[in-house]
Amino acid sequence: MDPDYVKEAHTSASTLHNFMFAAAFRGKNPFLTPKQVAIENAQGTLNLMNFFGNFDPIDLSDAELANFYTVSNEGYRFFHFGYNYRVMWFEAFKAHHVVELQAQGMHIDRQLLLADGDTATVLRLTAEEALADPYRRFCTLFFPPMPRFRFSSGEQMLIEHALLESSDADAANTLHLSVDALKKRWRSIYRKVDTIAPEVLFEAESGAARRRTLLHHLRQHLEELRPYRNAERAMKSTTCRRRT
Repeated sequence: MDPDYVKEAHTSASTLHNFMFAAAFRGKNPFLTPKQVAIENAQGTLNLMNFFGNFDPIDLSDAELANFYTVSNEGYRFFHFGYNYRVMWFEAFKAHHVVELQAQGMHIDRQLLLADGDTATVLRLTAEEALADPYRRFCTLFFPPMPRFRFSSGEQMLIEHALLESSDADAANTLHLSVDALKKRWRSIYRKVDTIAPEVLFEAESGAARRRTLLHHLRQHLEELRPYRNAERAMKSTTCRRRT
């Protein structure tokens, strides 16, 4: 999210979600572009606004619900781990959500009484708060290691498709790549890994084994999929943009 919109929404009489979506409908986009995300990420100033549905408390003794909860948590980590966050925001409307989020590291920031009698609770987690309590679930998302391989954005997207078990044909179609271009991109990925960390694929002999070994490694190192940029270059880019 654009930090200025978060700041304005936080002081408004509206819920944060409504404020953000109203701005989007007016054509005032509160969401950062991938390039802007990379710049904010390099500077450690990302604001993450979490949008999620309201549901009743989950009975973990129910195997199906327990599996749903596990998959949800794994999915959240997959899509959110590896960024350099400054603040993470949630807004909850049910008391049990507030309690659960607090147990996972969030802090109540404000509570707003709504016209229908419900209460909207804004919860936040800053980098400083996460550092003070580093073992809670959401706190662990604040301190990923820096990526080593420096994949391009195109390479990151291809890897993400592979991690989500898309076939090469489906990935090529979605990314608008020819078969040869897709193979060239995979060769570039392997070359970077072999150059920087040859031990990762050292024992993988066949092409299938290399792909399987690489994806297993990257599932444990999701920071490699995130849009890091050199911090000094990001600062220069931001300064030039402000001057213009």
